[in-house]
Amino acid sequence: MDSKLLILAATIVLSLAACRDDTASAQQEADQAAAAAEDARQSASEALDDAGDAAREGYDAASAGAREATADSREAMDRAGDATEAAAREAGAEASEAAAAAARASSDAMDRAAESADTAAEDARDDRDDQ
Repeated sequence: MDSKLLILAATIVLSLAACRDDTASAQQEADQAAAAAEDARQSASEALDDAGDAAREGYDAASAGAREATADSREAMDRAGDATEAAAREAGAEASEAAAAAARASSDAMDRAAESADTAAEDARDDRDDQ
């Protein structure tokens, strides 16, 4: 029985020694896992920062594009307004010239009609005097 107790005691001592090694090994693995978790947290934080930076850059680029498009649109509207104003002035000038030409034509026609009426009156007087 003493030998059985001695074997049991040796087994317990070896088991405790093995547990102590496992505990040190488990502690080392836990430390490594904690370090890996910290690395993962740091990487995730950097990834979020990078994503935020990328989003800000995209927003800034979109805002700049919108401002540029607005400026281009205003410039195009100004050019179109200038062209429309010039076209309206030209159309007004052409209409005035056409009215002047029509008035001259009417005046010429009225002059010819007056001359014809004068001639007809003279012819009528001459015919009367001839009779």
